[in-house]
Amino acid sequence: MKKHVTLIALSFFVLLSTQLRAGNNAAYEQRKNDYIDSALLSPNGHKMIFQAYRNVPVDSAQLQTMLNNLITKTTSDFDIIQLIRILFLSTGQYDSKILPVLEDIPFWINYNDTVRNYWSENHMIMWMGCDWLLHEKYNKPIDSTLRKRLVHYLDLKNEFGFYEFNSSVYAPYSLSGLLNLADFSQDTIIKKGAATAAQRLLTDLLLYTNDLGAFYPVAGRNYPSKYTTPFIKTTAALSICSPAKVLPIIFDLSRFSFFLRPAGRFGHQLLAAQGVHQLL
Repeated sequence: MKKHVTLIALSFFVLLSTQLRAGNNAAYEQRKNDYIDSALLSPNGHKMIFQAYRNVPVDSAQLQTMLNNLITKTTSDFDIIQLIRILFLSTGQYDSKILPVLEDIPFWINYNDTVRNYWSENHMIMWMGCDWLLHEKYNKPIDSTLRKRLVHYLDLKNEFGFYEFNSSVYAPYSLSGLLNLADFSQDTIIKKGAATAAQRLLTDLLLYTNDLGAFYPVAGRNYPSKYTTPFIKTTAALSICSPAKVLPIIFDLSRFSFFLRPAGRFGHQLLAAQGVHQLL
C-alpha cells in the first residue's frame, strides 16, 4: 500500500516537472492575454480587476454599484477583495472613491453586528487580509490582535490544510484573499505564509482535477450544482501555472467550472495576480 501511494505521488510530480518547460512560454502568455482580452470585451462579468491590471479605466458604473451595496451586504468581503486589488494595482485614482466607504465597515467580529459574516475559513482570510493590507498601505487603524490572528491562520493552513477542503464554492474566495497578501503585503512572514498556503490550496485542488478540467471530489462545504453542472461551454483554453514557476499545470480552464464562477471572478483574480508564478 505504501509503495502504491509513493508511486502515485512520484508519478504526479514527474508529470508536473515534465510540464515545466511548457509552462512559462510564449504560448501560455498568449492564452493568458487572449483570456484577458476576451473578458475585457465581454458585456458581463467581473472585469474591474483586469481593467486595473491593464491600467485602463475601471468601469465606473460597476464600481459605484459595488460601493453602494457594500455597507448592507452580508458577504461584502467578496467585493472588498476585488476593491483591494484595484487599489493596489492602480496609482491612487480610485482612493477617494473607495476608501471612505471602507472606513465605515468593521473588519472583524463586533457586538451587535447582524449584517456581515466573519467566522468561516474563507471569510476569515478575506477580512483579515484586507484589513492588514489597508493598514500597511494607508495606515488604517487595526486592533492589537490582527497580525497574531493572521499569522496563526496562515500557520494552521500550511500545517494542517483547509477545512473547507476541495470546495469549489469557497476555495476561490480563500485563494483570492491569500493572493492579495502574497502579492502586496510588506510583511515578509505574512507574504511568504500566504504564498505557501495558496500553493497548498491549488495543489490540493489539482490533485482531484482530470486532464479535461473536471473536478468531482468529496468536499467540505459544497453545493449540488457544482456536481450536476461541472462543465462550462466556452472555448477559452488556458494554461495555469501553479506557484513558484515550479509546478505548471496545463488544462482547459474554461471547462473547470469553479474557476469561472461566480461570473469569472476567480479566474480573473488568479490571472491578475502578480505573484501567481512566484508564490514560493
